[in-house]
Amino acid sequence: MLLKASTLLGRLQLFRNVEVDSLSECISRCTFREMKKGELLLSPEEENTNVYLMISGRMVVYLDLDEATPLTLVEPGDCEGEMSIIEGKNPSAYVITSEPSQIMEIPQEVLWEMINTSHQVTRNMLHIMSLRVRFSNVVIVDSLGTQKECMRHATIDVLTGLHNRRWMDSMFEQEFIHAKRESLSLSLMMLDIDHFKTYNDEYGHINGDRVLSSVADALRGGLRPNDMIARFGGEEFAIMLPETNLQTAIGLANGLRKRVEKAKVKNDSGEVLPQVTISIGISAIGETDMKNEDSLIGLIAASDEALYRAKKDGRNCVSE
Repeated sequence: MLLKASTLLGRLQLFRNVEVDSLSECISRCTFREMKKGELLLSPEEENTNVYLMISGRMVVYLDLDEATPLTLVEPGDCEGEMSIIEGKNPSAYVITSEPSQIMEIPQEVLWEMINTSHQVTRNMLHIMSLRVRFSNVVIVDSLGTQKECMRHATIDVLTGLHNRRWMDSMFEQEFIHAKRESLSLSLMMLDIDHFKTYNDEYGHINGDRVLSSVADALRGGLRPNDMIARFGGEEFAIMLPETNLQTAIGLANGLRKRVEKAKVKNDSGEVLPQVTISIGISAIGETDMKNEDSLIGLIAASDEALYRAKKDGRNCVSE
């Protein structure tokens, strides 16, 4: 069954802080679709006349269908197709479902009506477009040289399937700036796998890679549509929680910690490997009792300090 729009709109980027009732007539003219794994949503060979909002599932973006590594991911809350409508051109990349997905399809004429009706929709669309320009996947493929250049800027960590540090540096920075400008709460988690070096030494790097993938899956499955996750490096991960205060973030962090603790990883023989745990450090901005960090680097450093305290407190815990 397709999820009901009324329970989802506020969690999508385009409708953040929007009075949904004022758009009820527009929303009634939108389509909600279920897509199977491997379905093509956008293609450079086909004209696009819709904006697509990702409700659930996952999609990947390729400049060329022969490429082995996707350029970027489309995850719940994300928006696709808006640039081809604004520019009046075909999409510049292929967008394909990598797992069963649910989307909201907004015809371009309905989008313009929404923008004319709601100033907040206009602000949200400008924010989406600024992120797109900052880290653009609107690339016109003229030559093999252009394709190779884009491949060098790929944003996916191959092992875990999460976004990588390159993507994080750009997108986290934009979200931080947005939160500061709009005086919004924002929380950042830094976390890593406890005793991972010892685990690698005892069970081998192949099983260590399996653990990294398992932890990534457990974390991704416990996040909300607008939350942002990246592999920071090694066994360390970073999660940004837009419009989330410290206490809410602590609750989410403990939920993620328990998900990882329950995850099962098997070796080549099908035997279940010993469980791993994670430690999490959290920092936040946006309220009087939160940190007054002026940069993303400062917020990351504060979360790292909290992570160190979590390790010192015995691991498998959350610190702020």
